[in-house]
Amino acid sequence: MSSDEQFEKLMRKYYGYVADLEGAGVEILEMLFVRDHIQEILEQSSPKTAFPQRLYNQVYQLDDMLWQHKNTFLQVVGERELRHARLRRQSPRSHWWWYLDQLKVAPRSAEEPGLRLAQTFVLAGG
Repeated sequence: MSSDEQFEKLMRKYYGYVADLEGAGVEILEMLFVRDHIQEILEQSSPKTAFPQRLYNQVYQLDDMLWQHKNTFLQVVGERELRHARLRRQSPRSHWWWYLDQLKVAPRSAEEPGLRLAQTFVLAGG
């Protein structure tokens, strides 16, 4: 399986989770791990191994969908459980999807080529 195919498979999983945030809390936490894996691949890419822009755009669109439905996300997973999972995972603040309970403003989309996705999101006050 090529890296593009692997990335697209992860994106389909991420889409499935974001499209159905009313699942179980365990599924929602799995979505966060999938998003972490997507981020890891994005951060490891170089100009030679960069993905087509459409895939980056899909990440931004799904991230926006997640933000728009953050209240449902928080109801399903629970803020206490999210905090606990985040601490166990030791997620960096740049992985904003682990901090939906603390974000006050929507993460900024990074459609500028060459910027890493994690570098383009800002936590309010942090």
